[in-house]
Amino acid sequence: MKRKTVLRLGMMWGCVAAVCVFAFCFRAARLEARVMHNDEANQAVRAGILLEEGVYHYDPSDHHGPVMYYAAIPFCRATAKTFAETTEWNYRMVPVVFSLMTLVLMMGLYSSDRRNVFTHPMGVLTAIALTALSPAMNYYSRFFIQESMFVTFLTGMLVCAVQYVRGGGGTCRGAWMAGGFGMFLGLAIATKETVVLSVTAAGVAALCVCGYRRLLNAWNTRDFLIMLGVTVLVMVLFFTSFFTHPKGLYDAVFGTVGSYVHRAGVDDHRNPWDFYLKLLFWHRYGPPLAWPKDVGILGAIRRWHETGRVWSEAGVLVLPALLAVVMAFVRRGERGERTLNRSPFALRWVRFIAMYTIALTVLYSAIPYKTPWCVLSFLHGYIVLAGVGVGLVWEWQGRLPWVWRGGTIAGIVLLLVCGGWYQKAQSERACFSLAADIRNPFVYAHTRTDFMDFVAVIVGAAEEAQGLDTPIAVAAPSTDIWPLPWYLRAYTQVGYWTTITESVEAIAAFDPAILIVESSQRDFAYDRFGKGKQVTDYGYGIRPGVRLNVLLPASVPPPEPGI
Repeated sequence: MKRKTVLRLGMMWGCVAAVCVFAFCFRAARLEARVMHNDEANQAVRAGILLEEGVYHYDPSDHHGPVMYYAAIPFCRATAKTFAETTEWNYRMVPVVFSLMTLVLMMGLYSSDRRNVFTHPMGVLTAIALTALSPAMNYYSRFFIQESMFVTFLTGMLVCAVQYVRGGGGTCRGAWMAGGFGMFLGLAIATKETVVLSVTAAGVAALCVCGYRRLLNAWNTRDFLIMLGVTVLVMVLFFTSFFTHPKGLYDAVFGTVGSYVHRAGVDDHRNPWDFYLKLLFWHRYGPPLAWPKDVGILGAIRRWHETGRVWSEAGVLVLPALLAVVMAFVRRGERGERTLNRSPFALRWVRFIAMYTIALTVLYSAIPYKTPWCVLSFLHGYIVLAGVGVGLVWEWQGRLPWVWRGGTIAGIVLLLVCGGWYQKAQSERACFSLAADIRNPFVYAHTRTDFMDFVAVIVGAAEEAQGLDTPIAVAAPSTDIWPLPWYLRAYTQVGYWTTITESVEAIAAFDPAILIVESSQRDFAYDRFGKGKQVTDYGYGIRPGVRLNVLLPASVPPPEPGI
């Protein structure tokens, strides 16, 4: 390898390492500060059962795949022996680490021989930096949910596919890449069921870009069987809980489809078709924007930014991505052949990613059931295209006369710096100052910050009673109690019932010192269990529309209203 090439790769990997250090410091900071989301708490409890009992049973009706729970075990055991000893850090470090793996894997999309997605170092470094600075990527990389690791596995699949095409089918390298693709595909399937949308979008993009005949000519049965075998092996290992729960594989194959078809039609998470597009490119909170008369354009933008009125990633994604798509589909090279940097390989890969991203955006937008974290799957495609666009501009300026080159480079660097700064500022708002605020577009059905006042009341009352052995009864629908079980994880006597009216005898036998009930059943609870207890006249809000009341021992000082 030439000395110049070695030096270039060393500098590139040095830049990637610097970006990874920045991303880690940003994403791992103050992980315990934000109140647990109900989905995070639910999954943390399941990981806690696996930690203590070594048992996990896949449930397709209301949970995703098992990979994240197994991935959390090393992080839990690093500082804790029991579920009660774990903290938010143990679980939220899982998406943090996997998000860093995504940054490293993206280097596999670059090669200097122009047979890859990125043909210029500036392109791949820009894409890695934008992934590290993206507000959505940063926010959900601090969430104990599947999306960050799901993006990691999708990126790994793309890298293996690119390297397979470069090495050719039927070769030793092709066999390894087929196995790697199967491993990442199996992990993606065992992580989240929406992988079917990604696979569908990839199939549509491959047919549109290559055509049926080209794909048929490239078919290699050996490599396909290797890929399929590894995929099935990974699926079997995780869905059967490493051969301890065979029914999990049956549920994954036959139970998941019906469950998610039903879920797609429920009203709880129905959102309009442009929900994801607004989330990424123009999210406005509150009433229509009124242009401030006492400040200029920059002052208005600063004011809207500081108050959380406007959010957008369009400035650093749309124009470069459009440039990459236009160059891939329109530019003509020698002999009239459509090329990208005179490389049909790079052309096809950019066209594939463009078609894949558009198809995936359409699929997610067409499904009525929408949650904001799903945006990561196709957001990463836009980021990759933006990196390709920046790389094209950087190569283009290299062909300019010296008299123009300096100004062009300065302009590109200035735009990248300003865009990066704005992305970082939005990420700081999203992850810290507005981490659980409804002005934040990534906050969705989130636990209210003042829910911690409710937790403080329970903890204080328990300390006055029997400490961690205090009997605590919770009577509320199972969907309305989260993340309460997470915050009660250290208490040894906690009972859960869905309604108090139908469980009077069971709760009476439990004889709770503290009784938590749904606000609509407060009066009934006081009439039946109020002897020797005081009841709060106000309800503590968990999420919008969900309120709980608590009956405390009369000896405990009455709490101040938390809301």
